[in-house]
Amino acid sequence: MIAIILLIAFIALLAWVVYAAGPKFALKRFGGALIVLLLVTFGVSAMLKLASADEATQQALEELGVSRNSEPCVSALGVGASVDDVNECVEERGLDQNVFAQYGTWVEQVVIDRDLGFAFYKNREKLSDTMRQRLPRTAWLFLYSQITALLIAVPLGIWSAYQANRGGRNFPRWLLPVGIGILLLIGLFGGFRLTSLFALIIAVGAIYSIVAGGRLADNNTNFLAFALLSIPVFVLAETLRYAFAIERDVYQLTGYEPWSAGAFEHFKSIWLPALVLGMAASPVYLRLLRADMIQNLQQDFVSVAKAKGMSNTHILLRHVLRPSTVTLMTVLGLNIAQLVNGAIVVEFIYDLDGMGSYLIQAFSRREFFAVQTIVALVAALFILTNTVIDVMYTAVDPRVKAEDDK
Repeated sequence: MIAIILLIAFIALLAWVVYAAGPKFALKRFGGALIVLLLVTFGVSAMLKLASADEATQQALEELGVSRNSEPCVSALGVGASVDDVNECVEERGLDQNVFAQYGTWVEQVVIDRDLGFAFYKNREKLSDTMRQRLPRTAWLFLYSQITALLIAVPLGIWSAYQANRGGRNFPRWLLPVGIGILLLIGLFGGFRLTSLFALIIAVGAIYSIVAGGRLADNNTNFLAFALLSIPVFVLAETLRYAFAIERDVYQLTGYEPWSAGAFEHFKSIWLPALVLGMAASPVYLRLLRADMIQNLQQDFVSVAKAKGMSNTHILLRHVLRPSTVTLMTVLGLNIAQLVNGAIVVEFIYDLDGMGSYLIQAFSRREFFAVQTIVALVAALFILTNTVIDVMYTAVDPRVKAEDDK
């Protein structure tokens, strides 16, 4: 039910975007995206065909007396495969054809026949069944992490830009960095309770300094953004896992729960992984939004709005935030590739068994057919998302379409 609602919402958003941008402009962008998608998927197909085999597979190829084109089939079936099984796999996948014919066979199979092939060829496990089970986990993780990142970055970015170069309470700028350094030392040599207490004190002080406003709020916000940006995803994931799942048992490491198990159980099973990915993505969004808003706050239209007696809140949210979101929207689209990398790590640490975990298994078992299809789907999602965002620029800033029509 939730998936259907989201699908309807996406279709409505797409229709609104096409209407706002104009059919001609949207068709031009989506046509270019289709060409890029064909080139990307063909490149993936060609690279997988040229992939080198490991020593065990090379030895199995020699023992079976089959051609090098059979390498993906031998890898998928295992070193104990028979010649008949390998030949059947080669014929089924069109591996005896050239790279263009093989790509055409794959497109016909996936697009026309709607057959995604096998997730694990040896077990004849269908990839569509695997995706039906695993894809919602990764999709919800992506969605919740981006919502979390925006909930963190947008308010802090607006507030930080507004407080830049303003007066305020004069606290030492070195206080927060030194406090975090002491916290790290306590975490290395002290106990969990002492570390938690000191972390709480620093968090309260940081929140107070940011809420109090002034230049210090901007400085501390920037410092926290750089601190989060410098922490690798796997370190952040392991730290929060230790703090919330091992020491305090706040998060249950029992795997993913779907919406059918109840909304509470669903969010309970995924909130911490989503928080990890959201915290990892938020510093980039925050910094970009802050920089664009500071630049737009210096424009003439802001001075005119102030002269008309408009409130600061109205100016920030109505006149400054809208043109400042163009760069943020761009990074949101480009961040999909980074999210895939982060999801692989986070799903493994929190035992979510999503598509990221499956990709690791597929690569380790050299399931080239499934890898090709998954990579193509990720590429399609990446291109579609960035194309939609590209068209949405005209709704946010009509000058984009005007410049494109010149």
